[in-house]
Amino acid sequence: MRVVKRLIAPLVLVCVVVTALALTAGSDDESPSRVPDLNLVRLDGGEPFALASLADADEPTLLWFWAPWCSVCNGEAPKIEQLAGELNVVAIGGRDEVANGPAFVERHALRTPTVLFDESMASWEHYAIPGQPGAVLLDTEGVERGRWHGAFDPQLALDAARDL
Repeated sequence: MRVVKRLIAPLVLVCVVVTALALTAGSDDESPSRVPDLNLVRLDGGEPFALASLADADEPTLLWFWAPWCSVCNGEAPKIEQLAGELNVVAIGGRDEVANGPAFVERHALRTPTVLFDESMASWEHYAIPGQPGAVLLDTEGVERGRWHGAFDPQLALDAARDL
């Protein structure tokens, strides 16, 4: 009986550790660090853009999350246009109606980045973007390698992408 009592605490500990490992284990497909299987509206009127295509990209990609009414986003937009000349940039608008996106794009002459709109906010939720602007750097396999919330220096993203 004493042997059983002495083994109870270690057995309970083992059960707790195994349960914790089982609850935290998951497949890579469920990991928030991978691109989601979402199709987003292109503001240029083209076919919907499959974010999953970024899991097999030729170069790293910066996802830039913006809102049409956001003053910081409006200030960053020209820098994002310049950055898109050196790095693949996918600009994902949200927190508004898609109808308000084209005016933002036109106001800032966004021609180089791929400009999308996610009225459902599914991509924002996937990447846990708490507010705008936000940016997520993906490697060529679509794995998150960097993240910035709020105003940021685009040079930081470019440097991080070059280090991949």
